[in-house]
Amino acid sequence: MPSSRDEAATRETAAIRIDAPPVQTTPLAGAKLSARDVNVFYGDKQALFDISLDMPERAVTSLIGPSGCGKSTFLRCINRMNDTIAGCRVTGRIDLDGEDVNDKGLDPVLLRARVGMVFQKPNPFPKSIFENVAYGPRIHGISSSKTELEGIVETSLKRAGLWNEVSERLDQPGTGLSGGQQQRLVIARAIAVNPEVILMDEPCSALDPIATAKIEELIDELRTQYCIVIVTHSMAQAARVSQKTAFFHLGKLVEAGPTDEIFTNPRDTRTQDYITGRFG
Repeated sequence: MPSSRDEAATRETAAIRIDAPPVQTTPLAGAKLSARDVNVFYGDKQALFDISLDMPERAVTSLIGPSGCGKSTFLRCINRMNDTIAGCRVTGRIDLDGEDVNDKGLDPVLLRARVGMVFQKPNPFPKSIFENVAYGPRIHGISSSKTELEGIVETSLKRAGLWNEVSERLDQPGTGLSGGQQQRLVIARAIAVNPEVILMDEPCSALDPIATAKIEELIDELRTQYCIVIVTHSMAQAARVSQKTAFFHLGKLVEAGPTDEIFTNPRDTRTQDYITGRFG
């Protein structure tokens, strides 16, 4: 009888023998975001290794993998949030519509207006519901009048599926909303500045099942207008909301492809093992 160590070695060898798909050197047609050979270092420690991935327009790309595998690190590369971490260094290239997001001539503030982000824990500002949504358009000079600003706030809250719940109390604190409502408020705040991309880092991990279902419905609606990239630990959520899935492991991109193919016919045994719960 083979030992468990022998079986593990066999699986690892099988994973190595699988032919990896050719690395794309040019963005695929329809790709809003395109990463090529992205490496990330925190001091002397390398966190990401040669990540190349295309993320399509008007679709959801989910990043899955065990904790600490580099999903959130990669997500933060897209809007240069890693710039705020001392000792962090990023090499390679990430293009947004053909423009390198790491170009020294590109203002990170303007980049983050184009690439909105929703974090794991809802983080509304300690302001009214109205001011939470109005903040971005105001500082970026998007609105030219109070009436226009009010229209942007209403439209954003409607698109976030929150207007009917808060329209009569816009002057009340955003922090007074429930967790699911706060997360939808944060999404409304993100889309108020007309972004092209929305990044979501575990947006439902702190929410109950009912609130999670509402966020997932919202994601499905928003994908018709935006490129969305979501980090999730939930295999079921990735299967429900995304059209493309990328599996990360130990700082490397193991494979990526249409979500239904990744979940039903993965090419790499490491992906198969993770999806079926053998590790992770």
